[in-house]
Amino acid sequence: MELTKEEFCLFNLKSKLQFVEKDGLFLFRRVSGDQFLISLYKIYDFYIEVTYDIPRFKTTRVDPVVNIKIIELYSYNEILRKSS
Repeated sequence: MELTKEEFCLFNLKSKLQFVEKDGLFLFRRVSGDQFLISLYKIYDFYIEVTYDIPRFKTTRVDPVVNIKIIELYSYNEILRKSS
């Protein structure tokens, strides 16, 4: 089964996580302000961000990337990490 971005958005958080775990391809991970771990996945024909709240040990969001420029944050962070 393959979903569109719009169809994916109709599911609840738990179902979205299941789709990402089953069909998603992990690409990058970044940390936002020591509070959130945000992972980028490619699933079907679009990208998904999974947001994990570090202090609460809980996934809080699983949403499609609406602005493709967001992906540049991951590659920039990856370059910084590798150069350290």
